[in-house]
Amino acid sequence: MENLNERAANYAAEKTNELLAKVIAQAYADGYRDGLKNRDGEYAYSISNCDIKFVDLGLPSRTKWAIGFLEEENGKAKDYQPYAKAAAMEIPTKAQVEELMNYCDLRENRSSGGQIFYGIYCLGITGSEIYLDGANYKIGDESQYTWGKFQIFFWIRDDEDGNQKNAVRITGLKDGKPKMEIVKLFSGFKLPVMLVSNK
Repeated sequence: MENLNERAANYAAEKTNELLAKVIAQAYADGYRDGLKNRDGEYAYSISNCDIKFVDLGLPSRTKWAIGFLEEENGKAKDYQPYAKAAAMEIPTKAQVEELMNYCDLRENRSSGGQIFYGIYCLGITGSEIYLDGANYKIGDESQYTWGKFQIFFWIRDDEDGNQKNAVRITGLKDGKPKMEIVKLFSGFKLPVMLVSNK
């Protein structure tokens, strides 16, 4: 009988530990999410002073894209933001990026000698186009630029938990078109911001 009581006590202790671990993990996750929600005001980003033009490219989803990356308020340079600040704005989803790549004619913009890459044009069936200029990312205020390497980065919406978030990386030509892939980057890195509108 003692053996049975000992086994029952051990079983109860194991189950209690499992349940306690689950409760603590859930409380941690809830607290983390609530903490982020409470800090939304810190991440709110005003774009009211920016002159943002959206164009209809004739995409099936009717998504309109900004004509280019969000610029700093003085309009002299691209605005680089960590994921939390970018996610407070209307950044594209993975599906919207894939639609853009599948339904638009993508062309490189290079110097007359073809040596320097400046970016890509995305021409829609409506005749409107957007321009994605060459843009790497920043760690702190330091640009992670590789001379002569054709790369464009920007954040896309990522609702999964964790500090690695989805970003688009566009590199070299594949079958005559720029190659697009979704990569995970640390959410504290600063990337250019591309905006979309469904209005």
